[in-house]
Amino acid sequence: MLIGPGRSPDARVVRDGPLTWAQHEWIQWIPTDTDTSYEDNICAAVPGRNLPVGQVVAAVRDVLARHEGLRSLVRRAGREDSLQYVCPVDDRLDDVIQVMDDEASFRRRFDTPWRRTCFRIGEQWPVRAVLDAAGGRVRRIDLVVDHVAIDPWGMRVLCDDLRHALHTRATGRASFPGPAAEQPIDVALSENSPAGRAYQRRALGYWERRLGEIGKALDGHVPFAPSRAPLGRPGDARPGASQPGESGQGEFRSCWLTSRRAGSAAGAIARATGVSPSAAFLLAFGAAVCAVERSSRAGIFAISANRFSAGAGRSVRKATMTMPVLLPAVCPDSPGAAYRRALADCAAQQLSGHRFANADPYATERMCEEILGGLYKTGVAYPRFSYMDEGVADDLNTLWPAGDDGFPGDADDRVVTFSPPRPLGARYMMTVLHRPAGAVFSLQWSDATGWGATAEDMLLYVEDLMVWAASECAGSPPALGGAGPAT
Repeated sequence: MLIGPGRSPDARVVRDGPLTWAQHEWIQWIPTDTDTSYEDNICAAVPGRNLPVGQVVAAVRDVLARHEGLRSLVRRAGREDSLQYVCPVDDRLDDVIQVMDDEASFRRRFDTPWRRTCFRIGEQWPVRAVLDAAGGRVRRIDLVVDHVAIDPWGMRVLCDDLRHALHTRATGRASFPGPAAEQPIDVALSENSPAGRAYQRRALGYWERRLGEIGKALDGHVPFAPSRAPLGRPGDARPGASQPGESGQGEFRSCWLTSRRAGSAAGAIARATGVSPSAAFLLAFGAAVCAVERSSRAGIFAISANRFSAGAGRSVRKATMTMPVLLPAVCPDSPGAAYRRALADCAAQQLSGHRFANADPYATERMCEEILGGLYKTGVAYPRFSYMDEGVADDLNTLWPAGDDGFPGDADDRVVTFSPPRPLGARYMMTVLHRPAGAVFSLQWSDATGWGATAEDMLLYVEDLMVWAASECAGSPPALGGAGPAT
């Protein structure tokens, strides 16, 4: 069928349907009828195996045919009327697949203009596949997907499926035998079924209780609201560094730290306690928030993979959702015992929260505003936290720093790197990428939050807390802005 401009840009459509809650969780923050922000694209690189361009194009087509969300258009119209339209796989292949047959175009690292594609998701499929070829044979496929259609887990599935499709095209076998992948429209229909609505009632009840606990714990807290802070450290003379008010690029900022110490510390904590490294990083971030916000507790929204079935595990789509947790500051009295109790409680909150992360984001956001009141959208009760280990993020090899094991040789220099401003972003968020060899953690904030003045100290404090905890909490715990524990 053909859908006209009254419902969607002109396009042939195989089928249409509602959006999933996870898709809504993302698009509710994107202004309607605008380009999305390229910084939120999810990118990966897959070896081309030196196969002929034609075989690789056919393999990419196989993957697009398998996953409807990669060939869909999204009409954003609020909670009730947003729709997605699945297009025939052959309609826009020329727009999606680009062949760069040029010896000079090959780069060892993924640093290319198409990574910075700003998708217009109502008019474009949310994916690009750039084939880096020489002499008609493909050396690498660079994948760029808008976050509305994928998350890091989904990118791992996409890379696995593309590798499989390349192999089968090269050997002439059937591309994808066995069960079909779960499709976004089917998920959305399930979420709106009687069973899905029953789950929503339980999930929203859980959110109401947890937000009530956060609101009660923070009752009377005065939000921290310092003046705006510059992008980098005082005296930072990086070429092109902008200060607030000097650039029209936007008012969202970020910085990151690469740390071997924190990566190995997370593994040591996990082995000693049986608790996942994600809980240790989450607890450290919560303690950093408490230190900056001058509070004994902090409400954090941890991101859940939100995949609980075999079908979801085979799905290329955005599934991640948040769940509320309440975390303490580092206790000055008996800090070792307090840390171990807090870590166990943090892990328990993660486990229970995963069950109910897939909640209607419009309803949970309204709850946050109503229950948190004056703490709504403040640093003490609104930050996001994301954790990815190498099992999920390894295909996102563009995110790891350079080096034989993915980390530079001198990772103990405690250098925090600041990025240029951007037009869209998180008000407060920490993201952790973790390998046994090390970790990369980044902080995001908006100028309005004032976190820029403390961003560097926060990342270093998280690193110090991880190292201190891995030492079985020997000595005094580190302090925000301090020199860190001895190693």
